[in-house]
Amino acid sequence: MGHIRLGILPQTRKWREVIDLLGIPSSPAQIADATSAAAEKGIEFAKYDTGVSNVVYLFIRAIWDAKQANFTDDVTIADRAGAEGSTLTDFVANFNNALEEKLAKLGKISDLAEMARYSGVETLTELCKQETKSLFGVSSNDAKQSLGKWATPQKFGYVGQTFFAKFLYRFLDYHLSREIPSHIGPDKSFSNISKCAEFKKALELHCYQTARIAKECSGCWPNAAQFREGITIENVKTQFLPCALARISDELRLRRNAK
Repeated sequence: MGHIRLGILPQTRKWREVIDLLGIPSSPAQIADATSAAAEKGIEFAKYDTGVSNVVYLFIRAIWDAKQANFTDDVTIADRAGAEGSTLTDFVANFNNALEEKLAKLGKISDLAEMARYSGVETLTELCKQETKSLFGVSSNDAKQSLGKWATPQKFGYVGQTFFAKFLYRFLDYHLSREIPSHIGPDKSFSNISKCAEFKKALELHCYQTARIAKECSGCWPNAAQFREGITIENVKTQFLPCALARISDELRLRRNAK
């Protein structure tokens, strides 16, 4: 799998342009560079964060094993939602509980691991909703069946892009949220909350387009790993996660330096 540099996507907002929406007179480029650089450092830390790798492992296994309607021992707690009368929200809640219990066993939970957990739960919910068309009136077993449909190389590329986009967004927003509140109000960059929401949308778009660089390896890796030695926490930690995050880090750097 070669590292293919993506061209500019339709309606792309360069990172500097996203920050320009803050309307900060001093130096929006400086804020853009600082935040983007912080993201790169955070991504570097994420490569070696045991909590992040465990979340990504359980996330991949939950989807891949749902294809056989057979969850692994690691996510058995998520399978408790399969009881008669349980719903999609039960399923998602139990998956979240599985992640929380796994992280608790590891000891101290990093902010990066928490960002990964939220991103995984949110992505899982969206995937189920796309297939079932609703969050309500859907059984847990229906949720599993719908989730299993994403366990193909082509579809899992989209899954990986979505997860990493959400993870990147949470990380960037973590830094930007310190600056944004001081720019909301009369005679400020954002006159009201809705204007601030427009900026958040632009940031989400930036993250989604940046994460597209990880789509190829996300799509191909689980299937290949399952065929060779199975999907394990070790190969997720040493193979998949470093590959995907390295691509995103490179893409961030290229976008940051783009004129």
